[in-house]
Formats: sequence, structure tokens, C-alpha cells
Amino acid sequence: MVAESRPPARGSDDREIDYLICRQCNTPCYIFEMDGSRISEAQCLVCGNDVVGLFMIGEEAGSNDDE
Repeated sequence: MVAESRPPARGSDDREIDYLICRQCNTPCYIFEMDGSRISEAQCLVCGNDVVGLFMIGEEAGSNDDE
């Protein structure tokens, strides 16, 4: 029997992230490093935030703002 390839898992590492959103000032941030699907470094040039936990991936930010 031939093994079939599995579809990529959700949150695949191949996804290209264009920007992050700073949670302190809601500004798009383009200076960041990713380690797979995890944010490893980021910096907001507006407020100076560099705490990785205070950023979110840009595409995820707009999901609740459309109302």
C-alpha cells in the first residue's frame, strides 16, 4: 500500500507574514523575525514596544474589526 501525503496542518510554517500589529498602539510593524509560526523578535517604531507577547500577526488582527 502506498502512503499518501498529508495536507499541511493549520498554521503552516510556509505562510508568509507581511506585518505584525503592536497591541500597545495598534500600529502595523514591519520589523520582526519569525521562528516557524512563532514571533521571535519584533519592534514597533511608533511606541518602541519590543515585547514579543505584545504583538499579533496582522491577518489575525482584522478578523474582529470588520463589524
